[in-house]
Amino acid sequence: MKNYTYAIVFLALLLPALAFAQTDTVDVQDFFDTGSEGTLNNAITAKITAGTLSNTVFRLKPYGLYVLSATITVPPGQKLTLVAPDPGTTQDSAPPMICWTPSSGVSTTWNFDCYGDIYMKNIWLLYATTNTDGIGTQVGTALNIDQDTTDFVNRGVFKNVIFDYAPIGGGGGAVTVSASHARLSFENCYFRNCTDTHFRYYGRAVSFTFNTSGWHIDSLSFVNTTFANMGYVYMQEGAEYADYVKFNHCTFLNTMMYTLESGWWWWLSVTNSVFVNPWMFGHLPGVDVIAGSDSTTPNGGAVNIDSIGSTNFNFSVPFTEADRHILFANNSYFIEKWLRDYMAPYDPVTNPTGGNKYSDTARYGNIPQPQPIMSAKTRRFFNNKSTWPYISMKDVYDSTNPGFLIPPTNIVGIKSFLLRKWTDNSDTTWAFDPNSDINQIWPMNEQLRYSNATLKTAGMGGFPLGDLYRWWNNIPATYSGWKAQEAVENQTIQDLLTNGITGVEEDAVGAPLGFELNQNYPNPFNPTTQIRYSVAQKSDVTLKVFNVLGMEVATLFSGVQDAGEHVAMFDASRVSSGVYFYRLQAGSVSITKKMVFMK
Repeated sequence: MKNYTYAIVFLALLLPALAFAQTDTVDVQDFFDTGSEGTLNNAITAKITAGTLSNTVFRLKPYGLYVLSATITVPPGQKLTLVAPDPGTTQDSAPPMICWTPSSGVSTTWNFDCYGDIYMKNIWLLYATTNTDGIGTQVGTALNIDQDTTDFVNRGVFKNVIFDYAPIGGGGGAVTVSASHARLSFENCYFRNCTDTHFRYYGRAVSFTFNTSGWHIDSLSFVNTTFANMGYVYMQEGAEYADYVKFNHCTFLNTMMYTLESGWWWWLSVTNSVFVNPWMFGHLPGVDVIAGSDSTTPNGGAVNIDSIGSTNFNFSVPFTEADRHILFANNSYFIEKWLRDYMAPYDPVTNPTGGNKYSDTARYGNIPQPQPIMSAKTRRFFNNKSTWPYISMKDVYDSTNPGFLIPPTNIVGIKSFLLRKWTDNSDTTWAFDPNSDINQIWPMNEQLRYSNATLKTAGMGGFPLGDLYRWWNNIPATYSGWKAQEAVENQTIQDLLTNGITGVEEDAVGAPLGFELNQNYPNPFNPTTQIRYSVAQKSDVTLKVFNVLGMEVATLFSGVQDAGEHVAMFDASRVSSGVYFYRLQAGSVSITKKMVFMK
């Protein structure tokens, strides 16, 4: 099998055919210049007819409004280039917005249907209609990467593009892949409010279409990109996957379900990124049944990995387990208190401001639980170098709150949506301030720079974790300083991904990989509660319960256990109400937590 070098291969795959000689620039008038819809459609159609599309740059005006009157189709073997000046900090410098006509009778399945290549820079794609009164409606549409019948390769480069308010569309994502060799790059982009009023698993950044087969992504890269309020971020399904996937300096906030789905990774790097509130729907042990596993196993909020040939990965691929290269490094993970409290049942002492009418009355197995950063099943891939020599993890800051300054979080809307999905599956919106988007308000009403001093220097090279372009650009030397050393950082990532990490790896700073004692659930409890824990390697393990005087009241397990995740139940029906402590002892590791029994 070929020995690929990740970064070099990615660039080699992406750059050819995007370097057309540009010979003509067309300044496109917008709706306010002409009072007409379809000005962008007309300008592009004229160049297609003239046979000069690939050699034309279409320049859109700052704060322009371009209302589509029909799908813009890029013919096979050709290239569409849309650019605008770099946005500033005033309303007049806002990126130009492309949206849909509110007229009826127009097919809105695709805003762009790209049989050829596409390049966008400094563009705002609104997946909705709008008008001069600032009233708009979300539209199920997508930018489709369609099969190129000339060389069968589709290339897309997106720089500082905002993908805004995208719902289910045709069953894919804001960018949908319907091609056999897609090569996509997203730099300094923002996927915002990709929410669906009905489906918790739609509203995606990049996705194959549901129930298709035969499509494939050669390479997919996200650098300095933010994903805020999403159903999924990236979706692989139906034996359709990507060879090379890269996330570097990305910010993930409020994902309803998967961040990265599914676990069919060949080359994957997730580095220098921040995860907050992933998989908000939670894990429901009595409801969620993961194929090939028991229902007590959570998926994990950040990343999931499956074995080749497992129930979830049962199709042919051109690589073996030993050929897989996965790097999860310099990342943080956190689920905010308001979300944890809302999942848990109301309690006047321990959860006086939380709970909901579903969790308050549900049986234990049906109460939603916060997802861990990754499951014990996934953790084992990082701890077995004989089978997976190039799957590595380092410098991960689990349970670390970045402290976003102004997060775009619609807490009321999210709570309402979750309750409906947990109960009657009725519809509601949970997007953050969509009317400001429809009215093209600039700058946007959020700021995902953060206050946590540790995470400000936790990235490679001492830079902050997360999207530096959008949130740290006005901090002296942060983005520009990072940009100056980007090539060095890319080489570091490439080396770690290609060669793996030797020696002891850590999944959370200061904690050996795989040792974890979770908070019991529910807590407080009456009379039974579940305790979930993980051990890194086959060990002599004890799990005991003590009262406040230090007296042992129960031994939940004592003996040898294999590496992985384990679950124990504690029945307190024979002891009095009060505070108890439970302690996991595994080799030299000892972890203790507190729980409350209330009759």
